[in-house]
Amino acid sequence: MAKLLFNIYFGIAFILLTVFGLAILPLILLINGLVLQRDLATGLRRSIRFYGWIIVCCIPFKEPVRVEYSSGEPPVPAIFVANHNSAIDPYLFGAVAHENSFVTSWPFKIPLYSIFMKLAQYANSADGWDEVSKKCAALLQAGSSVTIWPEGHRSRDGKLGRFKNGAFVLAAETGHPIVPVCILGSGDVMPPGSRMLTPGKVRLVILEPIFPELHEEKQTRIRNLRIKCHTAILQSLEDHGHFQVSNTEQEPLFSP
Repeated sequence: MAKLLFNIYFGIAFILLTVFGLAILPLILLINGLVLQRDLATGLRRSIRFYGWIIVCCIPFKEPVRVEYSSGEPPVPAIFVANHNSAIDPYLFGAVAHENSFVTSWPFKIPLYSIFMKLAQYANSADGWDEVSKKCAALLQAGSSVTIWPEGHRSRDGKLGRFKNGAFVLAAETGHPIVPVCILGSGDVMPPGSRMLTPGKVRLVILEPIFPELHEEKQTRIRNLRIKCHTAILQSLEDHGHFQVSNTEQEPLFSP
């Protein structure tokens, strides 16, 4: 019964927040454009981040999402690379106080979300890596960080899977740092296949940034970035009590 009541509460709050946000969005964008001199895409990305912040901090899953920085504020713009256990994971980055965008596909399939995703110039992973890499490079150039889920899908068993190359190719080509992010607890709140939320505590641990070694040969640079990032997130999971046998990094290199 408690779980049902929580989902009713969260559903009502989510709908009211979304409707209210849509109602005041024109005013927010007007202020962004005329007063703050930001273009439409930048204004939307910042508005979407604030929308996510309200969802995870003001109408939280049990308590406000906590963000911990292991080495201070990360350099931005950066390529955030996170483990992926739940459909709520993208919303969690609203708690990270930086303009951000995502490489994803499912919001582009939802009519209302799709409009704003396109206007905010988010990258649709269904478009293929060539198009995604161009959009991500343009976003980084514009000052927006990019979040990529290197496992390519949500983990079905909570274990950290093997990483694809995409995020690390992007870092190797643009020179922007990788910022590993360890997400804790989201898989308990809403695991893959679940249609209901379970009250729970969620944390984001922002780990030490990893800078591409520009003197290295490109393929070596990509491989080293990927291994260092995978190792950092896996170590953080284990440090926080998530002991697991993961699909560890192995050769050959994975495709983007």
